[in-house]
Amino acid sequence: MALQPGSREGSTVSDSLEAPVVHIETPERMNLMGLLMRGLLEAALRDNRVRRRARRLRGDVRIVAGTMSVTLRFTKEQILLLANVTTPARATVRGEMKPLLEVVAGESLVRPVLSRKVRVGGNLLLLLRMLPLIRAPRAD
Repeated sequence: MALQPGSREGSTVSDSLEAPVVHIETPERMNLMGLLMRGLLEAALRDNRVRRRARRLRGDVRIVAGTMSVTLRFTKEQILLLANVTTPARATVRGEMKPLLEVVAGESLVRPVLSRKVRVGGNLLLLLRMLPLIRAPRAD
């Protein structure tokens, strides 16, 4: 029996390239940073390498900028964005909006972390693996 194009039966390669769904739990209550994260994630997930990386991430990452907070909850099927969650996260990034936006725009993460403009905590390996997902795509 031949597989039809787009068929999932027995297809492990296409499954690994399927992007997780980016979903905002309560869009009407999401802050500006969460809406920005959704756009960055959706753009980054167009790249097959980033899709594979995203599908391997698990757990919560909290990003706090000033008074805004967004938690990215990674599962195999989706990336759920939650506003103002207070439960513990596996990793946390805190800082003012300007240095965080510079990191998202492609600047080095090292300088803002060493100067304490951006503070990181928890599982640093998870943060490093997540970084390509929140970088703005380069214009070629």
